[in-house]
Amino acid sequence: MTPVEYRPLHNEDVEALGTILGDTWHTYTDGRKRVACGVVDLANFAQRNTFAEVAVIDDSPIGVIMARAGMPDKQTQDHWASIKHHACEELDKLGGCASNLTRFFDAMEQADRDLLAHSDCDPDFELVLFAVSSEARGLGVGSMLMDHAQRYLAAQGASRAFLFTDTDCTWEYYEHRGMRRAAEQSFADDGALILPERMFVYEMDLEGIKGVMHAALP
Repeated sequence: MTPVEYRPLHNEDVEALGTILGDTWHTYTDGRKRVACGVVDLANFAQRNTFAEVAVIDDSPIGVIMARAGMPDKQTQDHWASIKHHACEELDKLGGCASNLTRFFDAMEQADRDLLAHSDCDPDFELVLFAVSSEARGLGVGSMLMDHAQRYLAAQGASRAFLFTDTDCTWEYYEHRGMRRAAEQSFADDGALILPERMFVYEMDLEGIKGVMHAALP
């Protein structure tokens, strides 16, 4: 079997990663619309990354992880904002509704801010995005990506870091990794049905982890 390799995220990876995220979170649509939705997701997360790594087989991405230490530079934010803008334009041309995704992101980000405010997590160090293709699960790809991101954060001076997750994601993985649930909120009675049923903040302990990994792109 071709070995899995790990490298910084390249611009050429955007479509493949959009496919992974589309297949994860946008199964209600298909084809090019699903990919465009995934690219919008990717770019929305990536605007706040300072570290981005992909797992690849034959240089084709099968997983991605992003982390943040402090704030990304303006070049990173502008680069991913442009990718998001073009993906939203494409989605609208395909008959999708990019404004619905924007409203969802706004609601999620407000809920995330509220959750973080009710936790005792350090706001400067975050695991931003973590996704592995369904075909790659069970190969140890997720564990390796997570280890690399944690080493990066530790090298930036973090003794702990947080992440947002919810019941639309595989949140159980973080408990399996020994992370602490720092805050949670239920939206089961949300009449708008925009947000997941429950949302969480988890905290990871980085004491004793050392290492230096790739920085953000571009």
